[in-house]
Amino acid sequence: FSMLAALMVFTTSVIFPSTFIISPCSSKCARQAAATTVSCLCFLAYALEVGLTRSKPGDISSFLSTVPGLLKVFEAYVACLIFSLLDNYSSKAGLQWCVAVYSICFIITFLIIIFTIGRCLSYIPCPLEKVLVGYNALALMMYITATILWPLYSFKDTKRPEHCGRDCLWNKHLGVTFLTIFNLIAYLVDLVYSTRMVFIRTPP
Repeated sequence: FSMLAALMVFTTSVIFPSTFIISPCSSKCARQAAATTVSCLCFLAYALEVGLTRSKPGDISSFLSTVPGLLKVFEAYVACLIFSLLDNYSSKAGLQWCVAVYSICFIITFLIIIFTIGRCLSYIPCPLEKVLVGYNALALMMYITATILWPLYSFKDTKRPEHCGRDCLWNKHLGVTFLTIFNLIAYLVDLVYSTRMVFIRTPP
């Protein structure tokens, strides 16, 4: 329940401001901004609860119950939100690269989740933990490039329109920018935690 609640509140924290905080800003902006802030705090609280109650190191069959497994679910979910906001990116090579990053990382992460649910990870001939560390490192580097290139190509020589409503392209690009940063942080935490689990052994 905590994981589902965290994802739902995270979605609300992204969709609510992009839908109800529009330009020009009226007197209601303060209340809407406060609601967004509280929603973000609720997401952090649920995420902390998930980390405290569901993270338990174990074998591969319980991978989704560990912190890296939960982060994989979060990374795939954020990628789905990014896909829902993508629009008008085919004209610039930098944006096309970013979409390729989102797609490649989502496909691999989704396959990891599916293989875990289907209990197929044990059939992988190479050490799974080290493979995941390598993938997390690669995904992190790819997301670093996307974090730099997406706002660079999206907002270069472009100002926010005076009347930027719910379907404003500028707002969508801003949403993708923040979601990219969120996933970058998720992959960074995933890499650090996975590396610590694989290469740093606690004494018995």
